[in-house]
Amino acid sequence: MGLTRSSIAPSEQGLASRQGVALLVLSVEADVNEIARLGKDFPWVKPSGCPCCGQPLWWHGFVLAYFSPHFEPVFLRRLRCPCCRGVHRLKPTGFWRRFRSSIDEIAQSISHRSASGCWFPGLPRARQRQWWRRLRRMADAVLGLFEGAVPSAFTELMKRGFIPVSLSFVRDNPDTG
Repeated sequence: MGLTRSSIAPSEQGLASRQGVALLVLSVEADVNEIARLGKDFPWVKPSGCPCCGQPLWWHGFVLAYFSPHFEPVFLRRLRCPCCRGVHRLKPTGFWRRFRSSIDEIAQSISHRSASGCWFPGLPRARQRQWWRRLRRMADAVLGLFEGAVPSAFTELMKRGFIPVSLSFVRDNPDTG
């Protein structure tokens, strides 16, 4: 049999097998340091049911994630709903999606920068500069505020359900947990 060329782009070839599968992040009360210390032996509490359909969830292995105080990845628990085929990841509260630093660390960095004009010690400057630029951009676009009101814009954007230091105005922002 000879080789044939697929008319489907490589980036789209796996989409058919993933149709109907939702990936959700569920926030749970857990300490990142304790999760890192215990690894896969951390006693995760299984949610009572799927947030989409309410059916019981099955354990579905682990996924690695990075959090700010740790240089090594941390194991987070995954669950699967056999009814709606949703795959859920348990994540400690206090972290936004796609952010390795906690909400408190980000808020401290922003307030320290606005009060002293210096970057917060102990966190990478490049990351802090990125948060500062994104916050200014978000404050200007959503609130119509200029440079001087950026620190207060952080809390106002959070109250409105936005992730103040996100690049996205729509996709990332509805979920602040």
